[in-house]
Amino acid sequence: MNETGGILIVDDNPANLRLMSSVLREAGYAVRVAPGGPQALESVRSRLPDLILLDIRMPDMDGFEVCERLKAERESRDVPVIFLSALQDSADKLRGFAVGAVDYITKPFVSEEVLVRVQTHLALHTLQRALEDRVEERTRALRTLSAGNQAVVHADTVEEMLERMERAITDVGGYAGAVVELDDGTVRRMGSEASCWPESIRPDAVCVQLDGCARRILNLPLVGHGGPMGCLMVLAEPGAQGTFSDPGNVALLGEMAGDLAYGIDTLRARAQNIAARRALEQSLEKTIEAIAATLEVRDPYTAGHQKRTTRIAVAIGREMGLDEDRLKGLYVAGTIHDIGKIAVPVEILSRPGTLSEAEFAIIRIHPVAGYDIIKGIEFPWPVANIVRQHHERLDGSGYPDGLKGDAILLESRILSVADVVEAISSHRPYRAALGLEVAIDELRRYRGIRFDPQVVDTCLKLIDEDRLPLQDA
Repeated sequence: MNETGGILIVDDNPANLRLMSSVLREAGYAVRVAPGGPQALESVRSRLPDLILLDIRMPDMDGFEVCERLKAERESRDVPVIFLSALQDSADKLRGFAVGAVDYITKPFVSEEVLVRVQTHLALHTLQRALEDRVEERTRALRTLSAGNQAVVHADTVEEMLERMERAITDVGGYAGAVVELDDGTVRRMGSEASCWPESIRPDAVCVQLDGCARRILNLPLVGHGGPMGCLMVLAEPGAQGTFSDPGNVALLGEMAGDLAYGIDTLRARAQNIAARRALEQSLEKTIEAIAATLEVRDPYTAGHQKRTTRIAVAIGREMGLDEDRLKGLYVAGTIHDIGKIAVPVEILSRPGTLSEAEFAIIRIHPVAGYDIIKGIEFPWPVANIVRQHHERLDGSGYPDGLKGDAILLESRILSVADVVEAISSHRPYRAALGLEVAIDELRRYRGIRFDPQVVDTCLKLIDEDRLPLQDA
């Protein structure tokens, strides 16, 4: 379709064409004529009129068929059609309305009546188009706002949010493009046409020169909790002069910009919290390593045992599907699970040969001693309880509290299996290493009795597949 405009008069009678054209031209209307149905359809295809005056009785193709064809095409179906006819039968009039006409003028016509009806229907059509455009633009703004909300809700990073916002603005909203400029120097050009924008656009600009023509832009400030953080500029498509003219639509897009600013604020705060937590975790790890190093100076056997046990426990936990956060807690607890041995005299810990019952009783205090040492530290994991429970057994035969079954933390159940494997298979001051096969026999014998069956099965699987980290790296 080319440019729209004017009134198209369709009639096979030249006299009628001349008379109707004269009346309308004298009233100031742009007029074109067609002597028959096929010519009328061709004229409409070449240039869409504002209104059509259509005769009914014509050779080759009558007015009813012409009207039906016009209404069947998306481009021309909204053009108002007024029938002109000498037919007086009400059935003909009803048929005319049925095929889509908006009015019916009977021949011979009165000039004043024609002008009033033409003026009325042109005004109604203009109003209808304005309302449809407004509804379409409002729907478009609402659709864009909704998609923008989804972008904010589902994004995990600012970059992902801007990617989703690009799809909301260009794919869902149908706008030509957008640019986001943030206070941290981030500039994102959205949409294929946005890449052609000038490097710098004034924040107060209302149009931009692109491809040789002025294009309307809407500048939306981004304001966060701390004040202005940048702006979002949306580019209208070519020829869309009415875009951004409705205050209600602008308000909706402004709401989308507010959501974007809130989302950026939230994700920045989340990133800062994550960074702070990582820094805290690193500090805690360094502290734990320092504590373990202190114990190593006093008892190198215990320190080496903690490191190896921790590697085994983390391998089992990962194979069982523990998430990274729980694995981190298991690592921290494993690294210091025997810290309570600092309360045990070093001569007992390092004594060769068999220990007496009294000496074993002293060693058995180390889970409680370890718990007392670290219970005041605010770890993000239950480290103190894991340490206290790492010698508890499924059947209640463990110590210090004789806990049973699920009353024992899963991390403690994992640590107890890892502890047994490492302790039996490694050298101790009071005995030589018994070997991995002895540790495997111990696990199988007490599977489901002292040790969690799932933990045992996972450990044995890793051993069978040669994936259990028994040796120092």
